[in-house]
This record gives sequence, structure tokens and C-alpha cells, in this order.
Amino acid sequence: MADFTLELLHAADQEAGIPALDDAPRFSAVLNALKAQDLGNDGIEDNTLVLSSGDAILPGLFFEASIETLGGVGRADILIQNELGFQAIALGNHEFDLGTEFLAGLIAGDAATGFEGTAFPYLSSNLDFSTDANFAGLVVDDAQAPQPNSLAASTIIDVNGEKIGVVGATTPTITSIASPDGVTVLPADFDGVPTDAQLDALAAEIQTDVDALLTANPDINKVVVLAHMQQIAIEQALAERLSNVDIIVAGGSNTRLFDSNDRPRAGDTAQGDYPTFITGADGNPVAVVNTDGNYRYVGRLVIDFDENGVIIPDSYDADVSGAYATDEQGVADLGAENL
Repeated sequence: MADFTLELLHAADQEAGIPALDDAPRFSAVLNALKAQDLGNDGIEDNTLVLSSGDAILPGLFFEASIETLGGVGRADILIQNELGFQAIALGNHEFDLGTEFLAGLIAGDAATGFEGTAFPYLSSNLDFSTDANFAGLVVDDAQAPQPNSLAASTIIDVNGEKIGVVGATTPTITSIASPDGVTVLPADFDGVPTDAQLDALAAEIQTDVDALLTANPDINKVVVLAHMQQIAIEQALAERLSNVDIIVAGGSNTRLFDSNDRPRAGDTAQGDYPTFITGADGNPVAVVNTDGNYRYVGRLVIDFDENGVIIPDSYDADVSGAYATDEQGVADLGAENL
């Protein structure tokens, strides 16, 4: 029997390029339209989370353009995330493309130019920020309410009185594909095609923070992991290895997961099922979700939980959930032209 219904609106790999001039505003319109729907037809506010599994930025023309108007590159990308209302974002590899000094400045903001920095926490459970001096002053306690301009392993978001734990994770391959500088990346031994032992080690890092959050907050029984792993197979393998995790939002692979009722954008095809239900290490189901990036889709997972905080896969409704295209038709289908 359903005890709680969650609406998770999610994205990954926003990575704005020139197409974002059209796609980001349409993404906002679709997101706002979905938020505005009354899922229960009861006039009661829905239990909504808005999360991203990372790569909110990507060096390029769009990234560079904000230096003229905002005094620094990448700042427009951060302000877009703030305006969209993301409550937490996992650290992806592209956040580290220009090193930790640059990333710290994006997070902290710049009072001299009026740039506010992140209105959300960046999360990762397998990165030790304390070993990089550039992040001094940005690291906050884990398993607290979301803090702006901050870094943490986890956060707790109050959704209409129901507390949801959110834990981040970053591909350990950032040591070879980005510039994490002094940040300690765990596990240290992790290949592009990881072994079972390496996957076990990564899962153990994430599980440590999941367990710490739940131990410190015994009233919480719902956990979302934002995992930026670059390969959907890795997020799926983590789902099998984690306990007390209900949903994994994948990131970095741009894998297009669709359900039977989703309409792909022109030229797109399905690369898997939305969501993919996998049995976790504790024997309970885990929903793995992902959408294509670049503001091309809004992911929407509406799912019921039982009284023990376990998701109920049979509650999934393809007429309500799935990947919502953010093309012109997608906006029109939701009557979101003015949102």
C-alpha cells in the first residue's frame, strides 16, 4: 500500500552549447508545466524534488559568452541551474575541466561583480575535498539541509515534511579526463571499464555516506543517489551493490531511457527502459533513471513508496512519468508556451 508518492524531476549533462539558446528556455517551460500539474487532483502540493546528476557546465562558446555580461566564464550556466531550481547537483567530470580554483570560484560566487554562485550544494561522496586548499570554506557538514555555495557528500531535502536523503557520486576516472588537482579521488584504482572489485570499492565509498546519513537520521527511509559515472552500466552495477538506496539518477552517458509512452525528439531512438528496476543488495527494488543531456529532455519519475520506504514498481505510470521532450512540440503538448 502506498504511503508516500514522490515526483522526481531530473536532468544530467546540461552542458550548454549553442542549441541551449532554444533548448534551455523550453526545458524551463516543460519543467514548470510539470511542476504545476496537480498529480493527485486534490489541490494538495505534490512531493517534488528537482535534481541533477552533474556536468552542469562545459567549456565552449556558450560557456565563454558570460565573460562579457557576467564578468567570468561559466557563470551563465550556474545562474541557469539556480533559476531552474535544482536543489542539489552531483559533481561531474566537466565541473573539473578548468581545475579546482576555477570551480571554487563558480561555487562561491563573486561579490565584487554581483555573481551569486551556486544556490544549491554540489555533492560527491567519493571525493575528499579537504585535500584541496581551493575548497577551504566551501565544504559543509554532510546530511544537512541544502546549503548554497557549498560542497558535501550528501544533503537532506524536506519535501512537504518528508525528509529525503540525497547522496552524490563522481566517476573516479576524473583523474585522467579532468583536473581535480588536490582532491583525493576514491577509489584510487578504477579503470574506464572497471572490474568487479573496483565496482565493489566504489559502491563501498557511496554506501559509507548512505549509512552515515541514515544512522544520524533514523526517521529517514528514502534515499536518492546522483551518480555521474559516464556509463549507464556502472550505475546499474552500483544499484545491485547498494543497500537502502531507492533511486539512482545516472549521468555522463547521455543514455536515452524511454518508457512505452514517451515521444523521442526527431532523430532520437531509445537506448533502454525508463526506469530500469534493479534489485539492490538488500533485496529491494532500485529505480535507475537517465535522460539525454543538453536540456533536451526533462526526466520525470513519479513513484510510490510503502510504509517501510521501499519503492513500489507497480505504481509506475507511463502516462505520467518518463522522458519529456523539450522541443517545440513538447512545450505545446503541455500548454507551456508562456511558462
